[in-house]
Amino acid sequence: MVPKESTFRPFVVAFGGEDFFLDRDIEKALQAKRLPLRLDADDGLTDEQLVVFCERYSEVPRVIIVDNAQKVKGDKALRAFIEAKDITDTSLILVAIVRSEKLPEVWSLALSKGKGVERKKPKPWETDTYTDFIRLEATRLRVAINGDVSTMLLQYVGPDFYRLANELRKLTIYVGQAGTINKEHVSLITTRTPKAEPYQVAEAVMAKDSRLAMNLFSVLYMNSGDDANIPVVRALMKQIEKTAIVRRLQDQGVNEEDIAVLIGMKLWPFKNVAAPTARKHDLRSLVNNMGRLCKLDADVKGPSRSKRTLVEMTMLSIAQ
Repeated sequence: MVPKESTFRPFVVAFGGEDFFLDRDIEKALQAKRLPLRLDADDGLTDEQLVVFCERYSEVPRVIIVDNAQKVKGDKALRAFIEAKDITDTSLILVAIVRSEKLPEVWSLALSKGKGVERKKPKPWETDTYTDFIRLEATRLRVAINGDVSTMLLQYVGPDFYRLANELRKLTIYVGQAGTINKEHVSLITTRTPKAEPYQVAEAVMAKDSRLAMNLFSVLYMNSGDDANIPVVRALMKQIEKTAIVRRLQDQGVNEEDIAVLIGMKLWPFKNVAAPTARKHDLRSLVNNMGRLCKLDADVKGPSRSKRTLVEMTMLSIAQ
């Protein structure tokens, strides 16, 4: 449980999988009135070195920012420093930027004596999170947005906070501060980027829409290259697992409302997407395809050649 915000504490911990907001946390810390010192555990910072920095600068009001703090081991020296720190002693403020969904034990200890925020990475389909961000960012930039501009901008750019923020800055320059951004401005200024996500490829495969699946995979491959192979295979495995569960429950005569609850889906998308998809497959083929995907997973992680072709052939086979 993240403690509630307060005025000052000796430790500030920001953690999670969304790098955009973690980078903003660093920017905010760098703008503090105290002298900031930025360190990066990715450069081989040890616990002993960090403690030395903290002890050296405790005499002068200062902020020490540790990026990639999840790579700090958290040994006895650092733990002892955190445990000994009085919660009211803010002569030094240590800001830990933990780029991980799971908070390491040593930073959990720091958080118990400080304050912090969790920066969860939203799912690509959680569109409200992104459109809300667009509206808040527009307010921060002191511009207004008309109607469905936030939805249109998200469709053009995709679920990427960095690009959304940058496109809004471009639009702000175009309309000027205190101006109003409308759909025509978005069409004129914003670069439209074709987007695809691994889960969308997997859903199209399971829906036996091979043409859509191959087109989406091509877009994904164009943007990510060979890095697209592993997440697509993983997404396919996850989709097959979910589909197998649904198919088995359907065969047992379980009603749709109960199945939706069991797999954690809302009823409307279950009835209109998951249930019809499951009926296109039988359990034997799903089990066989899972076996093929396990082998494919090893192939795309190993030295195999033509990995893209291997993935495409498996996708087409499942979509038959």
